[in-house]
Amino acid sequence: MSERIRLALPGKGALEAATMNFLAECGLKVRRSNPRQYLASMKSLPDVEVVFQRAADIPALVQSGDAALGITGYDILAEHRGYGDDVTDEVEEDEEVLVLVKDLGYGSCRLVVAVPETWIDVSTCADLWHLVGYYRQHKGRGLRIATKYPVLTGQFLRRHNITHCKIFSPHGALEAAPLTDTADLIVDLTETGTTLRENHLKLLEDGVVLRSQSCLIGNARLLGQDAHALKMTEIILEMIDARVQARNRSLLTAYVSCNDQELVQQTCARINQRLKAMGISTEFRLMTPDDGAAPGSYTISGVARVGDSAPELLEIIAVLRAAGATHVHVTPITYRFTESSVSVRALRERLKRLR
Repeated sequence: MSERIRLALPGKGALEAATMNFLAECGLKVRRSNPRQYLASMKSLPDVEVVFQRAADIPALVQSGDAALGITGYDILAEHRGYGDDVTDEVEEDEEVLVLVKDLGYGSCRLVVAVPETWIDVSTCADLWHLVGYYRQHKGRGLRIATKYPVLTGQFLRRHNITHCKIFSPHGALEAAPLTDTADLIVDLTETGTTLRENHLKLLEDGVVLRSQSCLIGNARLLGQDAHALKMTEIILEMIDARVQARNRSLLTAYVSCNDQELVQQTCARINQRLKAMGISTEFRLMTPDDGAAPGSYTISGVARVGDSAPELLEIIAVLRAAGATHVHVTPITYRFTESSVSVRALRERLKRLR
């Protein structure tokens, strides 16, 4: 019997719920009889053991090999590795932790520099640089910056030539630090910026340290040496890729009454030209006639991003109706498999370079 591989998942908060929902959508539903249990399984992949951990601990767990795979926030991984997006391929190839899918499509947020809104003359990092000099000259100290991401914050400041700052990680909510005068500014995660504004903080115009979202990571050594672990990982990547490709997409099927197949093809071409002129990427094609279809009836179909915009869907419907199409069916797509999985192909190429 093959040894089970371990997948580490976030065990608390919104990221846990979102991850469980996402995996279920991918056909990888996690079976967990008790929410307090740390171990769980997948019915569709019995050889995968699921372990729930703090999201902050998952990169180290994968790096050590205690888990072959893990899902966590990209911000957490970047802080653990000591660098963000500004990294060369050569550096990534030396890493023990591989980013298998950088964006799983949920958990999006930004790591940003936020200053008191009373600092009316500070709106960019250049302004912050000037303020550092003012503090040193008139207050005899540097700026105090509260953050849970000291490594990424330090790198960001150095890129903007901002030095002589005290970076520290306080307990509790960071937004309160400037209000209680324990810090001058903060570097924190935000989704919409609402919480920052409610605490009288504002974002710098060029103060985005990192854009983050949930990501899938893997241990390079285990995947390179264990064929079974690699096989399970490729199955997971295939299902994730297929689900991400299908997200917000639906199959539109319309029926056209006509006795001439060539005329239907011309109608289909006019529909596509009209949609292209409207900036809509959906392309309709004539389906192979069904032996059981009614005489003089043809079917055309196309894939559209229905979930993104209801008005765009209705614009497509209007074009189909104007061309004589009737009974337009909209069927959500669960999975969309391409010629080959981009993530699987990328993983194989990276493992080859590591050998």
